[in-house]
Amino acid sequence: QAQPVHFSVFACLARRRTHSMLRAAVFVALVAVVTARVAPPHRLPHDSEDKLNQYDPWAVADQFINLGAVNEAPSTQSCDNYVKLFQPQAILHSPGVPDAQGADAIRQNCLESHSQVSPAINFQIQNINVTSWNTEKRTAFSWYINGVRTSDGHDVQAPAISCLFQDPKGVIQYAWSFYDDSLIQGARKPRDPPFNSSAIVKYYTNLGNFGSSSQLRNCSLWASLFEADGISQEPGVPPVQGYDDLEALCQRRVNRWEVFIPSTQLELPVMSWNTEKRVAFQWTLSGVTSDGQTHVVPAITMLLMSSDGLIQQSWDWWDDLKLPVPTANAAGKKF
Repeated sequence: QAQPVHFSVFACLARRRTHSMLRAAVFVALVAVVTARVAPPHRLPHDSEDKLNQYDPWAVADQFINLGAVNEAPSTQSCDNYVKLFQPQAILHSPGVPDAQGADAIRQNCLESHSQVSPAINFQIQNINVTSWNTEKRTAFSWYINGVRTSDGHDVQAPAISCLFQDPKGVIQYAWSFYDDSLIQGARKPRDPPFNSSAIVKYYTNLGNFGSSSQLRNCSLWASLFEADGISQEPGVPPVQGYDDLEALCQRRVNRWEVFIPSTQLELPVMSWNTEKRVAFQWTLSGVTSDGQTHVVPAITMLLMSSDGLIQQSWDWWDDLKLPVPTANAAGKKF
């Protein structure tokens, strides 16, 4: 069951640049180039406190997926470091195993993961970080489980998505991961999905349309994907709950576009121990506005659903500042 403790988020990052004498500027630029080649900016410092004070979503995600390792080096994997990423009573949701709550349970989960795949050099594909109205952080990222299965010595490659809900310093309160755990356990091929998530993902990303007609929207159908008290958590706006407000939220999305052609790159459904369904997917909001401008914005979404497949909570990650502004003149008729 999800913990609805986070609310609206704003993707707003700002960087300050100082201007100095020309010679100093050239020197700084050269140093930056050399530094970028030697140490990628998302690498973790060894000091955990420095990492939290200078929050870097790529760095935190790297240590999360590599079980406390520094700079993705398998020899430095440390479940003690891994536990430090979490609050004392944090909850870790992983496929195929009971939820782990608290430092001891999370450490044990880390040890079991390490015992299943070792060595492992896991790596990220996409990382999207947003900050809520109360400065709490949310980070979602797609990544690859990449290592050697200890049970039989075979290589393991499995796509994954993780969603982190964090305090203002970036310490994890709740973490959700999505992947096919049968590949970790030794299956020769991916397991059949636990439920058919493709239809709901298609309707969700296409705003109530299945992508087979020229009509962009069906916001009535989109809102009906949710339970009566279902909640949508979208970057840039307050949380939305209830059928009428969800339909209005869908219409706001529609009003951004003249032509809207979303695409899904990765879809990972899992089922919890109590048959509740959940799915995470990496996708792209892409389209053309009424003034002819093209926008392509990467996104990750997590849907937490009831056993009958209705959405209880939807959580979206994208940079709202990169999306077109909703306008009343957007026709939204072309798909």
